[in-house]
Amino acid sequence: MTGPTRKCLVTSCVAFFVLGAAAIVIAVGITFGIPTRSASWTYHQCETASQQPGFLCGDRTTCLLPSLLCDGKMDCSDGRDESATYCGQVPNSLPQNLIFKCAGQKTWVYVDRVCDMRNDCGDCSDESVSQCPECSGWRCDTVFFADCACIPRSRCRNGVQDCADWSDETLCD
Repeated sequence: MTGPTRKCLVTSCVAFFVLGAAAIVIAVGITFGIPTRSASWTYHQCETASQQPGFLCGDRTTCLLPSLLCDGKMDCSDGRDESATYCGQVPNSLPQNLIFKCAGQKTWVYVDRVCDMRNDCGDCSDESVSQCPECSGWRCDTVFFADCACIPRSRCRNGVQDCADWSDETLCD
């Protein structure tokens, strides 16, 4: 009796290799999730009216502010801005150029909330001088947690102390 032929041995090795590769692909799909149809959507950048990075809807004309993503309201006609592809594991599932990681790296805000004169991070890192070199309002040491070192000019001389030194009521115009 003779052993397996060379052709039989090669065929068996190829079949074993193909089956092994298929098993690996299945295992990876089960472990990391099998992509759905919506996962094939490609993120397309756009520039908002305020010249910041935005999210381009499937109609290729509507450019959304980043903070409109995953807010529970469909702003894109195809619902792409509320899809599991982007909203499944926020912020990791969001396009990274649309988010700002706060100083401690544990919290984040959308980039259109950076330099808006509001303490969105809780530590003012989204309003820091290095991040926002120009204050479009009045710069001072503020008394409210929600403010950082800059208040809107609309709050100057309004009878409410916003600055520790009262400069918003005495010097600010």
